[in-house]
Amino acid sequence: MKRLLLLFLIILPFQHSFSQLLSWTPAFPLETSDPVVITMDATKGNMGLLNYTPTTDVYVHTGVITNLSTGPSDWKYVKFNQNFNVPNPALQATSVGTNKWQFSIPGGLRAYYGLTNPAEIILKIAILFRNGNGTTVQRNSDGSDMYVPVYTAALAVQFTQPLMQPFYTRIPEPINKVVGDNLLITGLANNSSTLKIYLNGTVIQSATAATTISATPTLTTAGNQSVVLEANDGTTIKSDSFHFFVAPAVSILPLPSGLRQGINYNTNNTSLTLVLYAPSKTRVSVIGDLPSSNWTEQSLYLMNKTPDGNYWWITINGLTPGTEYSYQYLVDGALKIADPYTEKVLDPGNDGTIPNSTYPGLKPYPTGQTSGIVSELQTAEPAYVWAVNNFNRPDKRNLMVYELLVRDYVAKHDWNTLRDTLNYLKNLGINAIEIMPFNEFEGNLSWGYNPNFYFAPDKYYGPKNSLKEFIDS
Repeated sequence: MKRLLLLFLIILPFQHSFSQLLSWTPAFPLETSDPVVITMDATKGNMGLLNYTPTTDVYVHTGVITNLSTGPSDWKYVKFNQNFNVPNPALQATSVGTNKWQFSIPGGLRAYYGLTNPAEIILKIAILFRNGNGTTVQRNSDGSDMYVPVYTAALAVQFTQPLMQPFYTRIPEPINKVVGDNLLITGLANNSSTLKIYLNGTVIQSATAATTISATPTLTTAGNQSVVLEANDGTTIKSDSFHFFVAPAVSILPLPSGLRQGINYNTNNTSLTLVLYAPSKTRVSVIGDLPSSNWTEQSLYLMNKTPDGNYWWITINGLTPGTEYSYQYLVDGALKIADPYTEKVLDPGNDGTIPNSTYPGLKPYPTGQTSGIVSELQTAEPAYVWAVNNFNRPDKRNLMVYELLVRDYVAKHDWNTLRDTLNYLKNLGINAIEIMPFNEFEGNLSWGYNPNFYFAPDKYYGPKNSLKEFIDS
């Protein structure tokens, strides 16, 4: 029996390392000594390198997050290809099977990445896998970067089941469970200790003088569930945790009359109804910084499904008039999407380069609480009062049209500066302006022909009321 148990403990990390998007050995890499072998499975995440050939044309782009980094995008000591068309052989990944690649970092992360300041500590390895010219990149499912946590010799724990995603803050792969299902939970510690697993505050498994522990509880209630892994070596207690949602039965209700897709504001300014077209889905919830939500799936925010199975809707109450709320739809417990009808989004990859002078008081992205594009809503938002209500169009037979891209036409790339140049255009004899697309597009530097939210003016040009003021002028 002891031999069988030993065999199980030996092969478990191996099985784990080849069953998720990103895995690594050792399980608890140290910044000073351990060589680190990172394995990527292209059948997971965004599947950017799925079935990619030639298999020898895969490289990594890597750096580290340190205690001096300002956030997930602030990579330090980056290793990269000097020329995207001439890859660096030192960053080449090795094919280790169908759709799997591996990259080995030699012992001593500090030496490999070039850290010399003893006060600067490596917290995470940041890494992407890509083809030689960088046109195809393997990332997380939401397009974000991938990270490997780095540890010290101090006591530490981590979950290996359920499978975890290598986000900046690791979270489980989607857990779609109903009442009566079992959930496999496995945890590791880097030092021998007393280990415990808690489900919703109750100990369901314990082990002494151990480095691994497992449990397979039966889920008996719907709603939010909490799992905690705790290690105690007699002097230090460390823990890791994750949360998941067991969905109750979905309500089947007809769509109230008069509603349209997207946001439907009610006259009392404290409630609204959201409508999403999502046929053939099992459940849809709203997550965000809405009252009592905190970016986690809640029974309170489980949407109703129409009898034909095509639409999902929910009325949300208790909103504060004038307050801007962030939200997403969580589809089938896995896919996070912004509302396609929103008039404003928050973008974790691009909002940081928008100066306050262009968009004053832009709400910060909820870093660490969600991922992907986030939609915004606001009851009783500040209205724009149109100054010109009797505009007469020029004769279409006498149009003098000036086409312009806001980004390139004025250095400050905002509606207010553009409005200040109208006399210049008028003095040229221009009586009509064709603006290149300004609805929300991917990135900030664009001609606008790659839109992703058709009803949201891109924030890189300023607030939507500044756009209205420009149109008014």
